[in-house]
Amino acid sequence: MSSSSAIATPAGSGLNSIAGQARTPEARKYAVKELARRAGVSRDFFDSWEITCTADRTTISLPPAGSRRVYFEHAPEKFFTQVTSGQFPVARAGYLRKPNGSPLAEDLILPFCESPLPPSVPLFQTQADGSFLCRMDLLSSVLLTLSRVEENICKTRDEHGRFPASASLAARHEFLERPIVDECAMAFQQVLNALIPSWRPEPPGLRAKLTHDIDNVGIPIQPRATIGHTLKRRRPASTLRDLLATVSPIKPAELELVRKLAHISVSRRLHSSFYWKGSPRTPMDEGYDPFHPKIQRVILDLKQQGFEVGVHPGYYTFASRSELASEVERLRKALGRAYLGGRQHYLRWSPQTWEDWEACGLAYDSTVGFADQIGFRAGTSIPFRPWSFAMNRELNLIEIPLLLMDCTPVKYMGLRRAEGLERIRRCIQQVERVGGVFTMLWHNVPLMDPDYDGWYEPILDMLAGSKPFVVPENADGLW
Repeated sequence: MSSSSAIATPAGSGLNSIAGQARTPEARKYAVKELARRAGVSRDFFDSWEITCTADRTTISLPPAGSRRVYFEHAPEKFFTQVTSGQFPVARAGYLRKPNGSPLAEDLILPFCESPLPPSVPLFQTQADGSFLCRMDLLSSVLLTLSRVEENICKTRDEHGRFPASASLAARHEFLERPIVDECAMAFQQVLNALIPSWRPEPPGLRAKLTHDIDNVGIPIQPRATIGHTLKRRRPASTLRDLLATVSPIKPAELELVRKLAHISVSRRLHSSFYWKGSPRTPMDEGYDPFHPKIQRVILDLKQQGFEVGVHPGYYTFASRSELASEVERLRKALGRAYLGGRQHYLRWSPQTWEDWEACGLAYDSTVGFADQIGFRAGTSIPFRPWSFAMNRELNLIEIPLLLMDCTPVKYMGLRRAEGLERIRRCIQQVERVGGVFTMLWHNVPLMDPDYDGWYEPILDMLAGSKPFVVPENADGLW
């Protein structure tokens, strides 16, 4: 389904910046915060912590724990030079105790960490005074995994300029379908419980974010696509609908499917977000006009029903901030909203995309998922604010990791429906256990494609009872 070049590792000032900025006190404290959030720590509790950083370790003092501390060891400077040269070690460790009732694996996986000890040894070790020492550089592992640093280093790309799952550390070490950062936070939670027995973490629960990239709406009519409704998809009624839409108020079949997605969500008490395009016509973009009256009526209807509308920037906005800014501004006018999030077309993304989206004033991105495999591209199912090495700060942007795209199990992975649904079920189960967000992309067109029959609604059945993930009004509101 995709072609890739050989793995290579470039050198440059950007990588030197990563090596230096990964060890700043600000970066270390960011990693502590991300662990704490995932461990069920409230913002008020976290704000009471005293976090100090030296060259060798980060120390956390928690007022209720008295003189006992949590210590995080730091890897030496030479280790970061090795990472930026393309050496990505992976270590394993154990929990303090096996999590009760957990479907998660019994070990912990730490990318970008080295360990001379057996993986059965707990990641956190009790000290003589009752403090805890993290025996590996967990903070760097969290920071580099969430920041997708390997994608700045490895040059492998597919035909769309995407970093493929097949080239990732997670795929090569077989942990792509595990939320490894969230799992490490569960180990940290055990430490906090041991230090402060009266503390109760915020309870986890399954949240869902259903998203729909509206790539095609049947406007302007494309004869090949219209005939394809009958010849390829065996939907002659859709062909007739397209033809009638050219001379009547009827909406083309693909645009009507947007309304069908909304109806399915309402019938199951789920919430959906619809991401619209505003790009010109190219070989990779249909080029529909979001201001077209029929499209505007659908957008207005979605907004009146309480659905979110967002942006789906075109193929050539990737790595072009000026093109992105122009298209986003057009979509702001078409959608009638200033506060917008969305996803890049074709999942064309790199860590630089985060800074481009922040510069365009977008609220959140949900592109960080792989096209060729399901799973946890950033090692997490929990939305977070990305870290900028260049600016040594959190970005004013939220990342909502994408875990599943419709065509991934069906087309890219070629899974039989029973196997694909079982792997998705296990993914949802893990998300629920760590209190994450199951974010799924389902396009409108697959609703009329026989290859996708029997997939969408069974997945929705697995999400029954989940709560919708509500995006905060600004990035500061995320905790």
